[in-house]
Amino acid sequence: MVTITEQVHPGQAEILDSPARFRTVACGRRWGKTELCAIEARDELCENGEGYLVWWVAPTYQQAKIGFRKFRKRMPDELMADINRSNLRIQAVTGAVIEFKSADRPDNLRGEGVDELIIDEMGDIVKYAWENALRPTLTDSDDSRMIAIGTPKGRNMFHELFERGKSDDWPQYDSWNLPTTENPFISQSDVQEAKQTLPDRVFQQEYMAQFLDESGGVFTNIDDNLFTESFDIATYEGEGPYHIGVDLARHQDFRVIIAIDTYGTIVEFSRDQGETWPQIQREINRVAAQYDGEICIDASRDNKLVSDLETDGLDITPVTFSPKTKTNLIENLIAGLEAKELSSTEINQLRHELSIFEYDTTRAGNIRYNAPEGFHDDCVDALALAYESYSTPTTPSIEDSFTF
Repeated sequence: MVTITEQVHPGQAEILDSPARFRTVACGRRWGKTELCAIEARDELCENGEGYLVWWVAPTYQQAKIGFRKFRKRMPDELMADINRSNLRIQAVTGAVIEFKSADRPDNLRGEGVDELIIDEMGDIVKYAWENALRPTLTDSDDSRMIAIGTPKGRNMFHELFERGKSDDWPQYDSWNLPTTENPFISQSDVQEAKQTLPDRVFQQEYMAQFLDESGGVFTNIDDNLFTESFDIATYEGEGPYHIGVDLARHQDFRVIIAIDTYGTIVEFSRDQGETWPQIQREINRVAAQYDGEICIDASRDNKLVSDLETDGLDITPVTFSPKTKTNLIENLIAGLEAKELSSTEINQLRHELSIFEYDTTRAGNIRYNAPEGFHDDCVDALALAYESYSTPTTPSIEDSFTF
């Protein structure tokens, strides 16, 4: 019988205990992310039998060898039935196997299903490798799991997986953003020295684990500029008059309603998908009955719904989206947030959409605002509509015609 005694810090314990199928861990240097994966892999090998396969994938072969050596230190000799240093393969006495591989030739990773996938330094793994080789290895079983670790490297595939864990739209994902300072086993004086000697941007990325590449980002300092309150939004009423923004669902999108009170506080957040038009109408009427005020609504598609709401006696201001319209709405919201005219308690989905919202420049030199491919911006649009009403109490001067 082998007894393993080791100490993990609270951040490591939380991730090890997480039931999420896909876990993304963005950590600062020396936080203990490699040790975390070594512990998890060892425990999986000991708890499962023959046929159980763990892959530890690193960007290069040399990095895979480092992972192999670090795992080997965590795996007692008594628990190993076979070790192949040439092929970077270890078989436990239970029959379960761990193999260490590199992602520098993604096509070599095709064809095999795994039970546990560990991706080391995910920020250096190219999107092609994830989509075409690594993700497919998990399709054979709904019980297969993944943990991706690394230090942030801008808005790449690692950042996208991280944001999935922050979004309500990806329930199987969870993610953590953990600075070096949260490791109680290291010298905090070393971290302070790094802060004093390194450029701030380097320190923020390498030690504070921040995704800093904001070249396409739009909303910054979200915590300081918006999420400054702490209250139960389900019971908080605020003070009228109110201003309501409604973004209607398109295809796979969500219907979102956001209400702002006279002080700029978000007092209502409602989001759903797959509703019928009568269901949407009833939800808008419900919110309007509680928060009397102007309703700035996306009218790009269903004019009958708008006319039905007007028939219900609501104060409706229809907005037909166009590229110019959206640009005006978003830039008005940017200015409002930077001026700290709005406030809110924590709303995870709204935070997520604001943090990933981006812009690009067309060939004609025009700015275009949208969520990244595969993500939603319905919450951002609803907030922009509500703020348009809040910042210009008269009818917004929004024209043109465009359907998302």
